[in-house]
Amino acid sequence: MEEKVLEVIKKRRTVRKFTDESVTDEQVETILEMAMYAPTYMNRQPWHFVVIRNKGLQEQLGETLGIRPYIQEASVVIAVYGDPEISNTWDLDGSAAIENMLITATALGLGSAWAGSPGNLAWGDAEGVMRDTLKVPSGFRALSLVCLGHTAKMVVPHTKDERYDRTRVHYGDWSNLKL
Repeated sequence: MEEKVLEVIKKRRTVRKFTDESVTDEQVETILEMAMYAPTYMNRQPWHFVVIRNKGLQEQLGETLGIRPYIQEASVVIAVYGDPEISNTWDLDGSAAIENMLITATALGLGSAWAGSPGNLAWGDAEGVMRDTLKVPSGFRALSLVCLGHTAKMVVPHTKDERYDRTRVHYGDWSNLKL
């Protein structure tokens, strides 16, 4: 099993081109279940997820964020929210959940893209659109969107040479590299 997990991690790529084939409700449920296995500070699990299968809303979000095509083409977009009242690390906890979602999507043979974040200049506008349209209660913060669908083109796994950079690993202190 360990080897399979490592291969799925290597295979995971951001996919921005999807087919018209639908992601099943069962696949979405599996992805959300695995998201909730992510670690959180003091096991607070401050996340909430809104499953979006509304092309009109997807188009509006894509336009607002300036990343229209792949948000529109995705079979499903999941808005990831956090509750700062439960945990002041809601964004870190949510990010761990998102990584589990992306890896699970890959394991299920789906493509995925992590889209938008509070660091995006247009995120405040998108968060407002989502709050109103999705009827999100005040106090909850939008962390990101996860786009899911069937990959339109073959995805090639990352290679070690492409990803692993020994100059970014320091042992004991910053000046100690093992090259």
